[in-house]
Amino acid sequence: MIIPVGARSFELVMALCLILAFTVAASANPQKALVIEYGEALCHDCAKQKQILESLNRSSGVPYLYVELMGNETNVKEFDRIYELVVGGELRATPLLVLVVEGKAKAVALGLLDESELQNLIERAQKAPGLLVAVGGDIKELTDNSRIEEIQEIIDARLSGSPYALVSPEEDASRVLPLLLTLSAADSVNPCTFAVYTALLLVVLTLRGRKGAALSALSFAAAVYACYYALGLGLVAVSSLFPYVFVKAVAAIGIAVGAYSIAANLGGRFKSPVPEPLKRVTEAALMKVTGPAGAAALGVLCSFTLLPCSSGPYVVFAAVLSRVSQPALRYMLLGLYNAVFVSPLLAIAAAVSALNVAAKRVKRWRSEEVLARMELAGSALLIAVCVYLLLAY
Repeated sequence: MIIPVGARSFELVMALCLILAFTVAASANPQKALVIEYGEALCHDCAKQKQILESLNRSSGVPYLYVELMGNETNVKEFDRIYELVVGGELRATPLLVLVVEGKAKAVALGLLDESELQNLIERAQKAPGLLVAVGGDIKELTDNSRIEEIQEIIDARLSGSPYALVSPEEDASRVLPLLLTLSAADSVNPCTFAVYTALLLVVLTLRGRKGAALSALSFAAAVYACYYALGLGLVAVSSLFPYVFVKAVAAIGIAVGAYSIAANLGGRFKSPVPEPLKRVTEAALMKVTGPAGAAALGVLCSFTLLPCSSGPYVVFAAVLSRVSQPALRYMLLGLYNAVFVSPLLAIAAAVSALNVAAKRVKRWRSEEVLARMELAGSALLIAVCVYLLLAY
């Protein structure tokens, strides 16, 4: 007998198909396991691991989730924290795998695993009371409940789509603020920008008087602030592409830069690191300034031509700031850094316009001895911060 299939019959058939599909999926993945891979786009082993996970998914029905580290600071912090909880130390390697069974983090594997090794790890993880840690073929059990619980919280947040807040905004700000103030203070005594700025004041004082000098000084400072802020955004974005150890590498370079600067200026005469062609371009632009518009253009130019003189502290700070997870806090701290950076320029403008500081005193501020002392002070602060970053950050 042929039974006509109406709307109700069609719904029944669809329901049976869905039940069958879930049954097949459950039988294909009886362990109810999920593998989370933390990897990098340029990592050969990460790409190979991804292919192995795809093969495991086809053969055994074990699903996987790939978490990209490059360009995502939240993912990097998550990866770093899991790594720290299971093995500690500074070195990091990808891929990192987290095996989840029935919603519970049951194993963490560091490095590439083939399909049979993954199957073996799944079987062992189901029977283990704690959390297994697989490193280079050696499997140990982590029994520290506080660490296991934190790893579980991280994985729960990942699977729910709400990234785990490893550091609160308050903690981030309190950690970064002392470094910000020290590095921006080191950057603010930038002798190259200071020399150009005081020369600008002398030129405009002669042409436009104190009011014209004040307006030109403000235009110059505003242009420098805007350009340095934009440059900082780019530096932070690039720094966030690298793993956490990048901060340590930048700190080591910062120590070398600071030491070289101190050695070069110990004789009491300032030696600018800016190449001669860039100096000539800056000096030529300076001689054309007659008012606020020209001063603003000079500020834009100096922000780039004088970078060799001030890039040390700023690059170090950008590396530190790239580890702040909240974008809004990053923008605010970057703005504060640049406010401190231009504050001496604003103070000098106020002294010249409001306090009637004479042009002769401005000339004395430009002496090589004063500029050398500024460079020595800034370099000493840079070295101090970089040593702290290497040893305690």
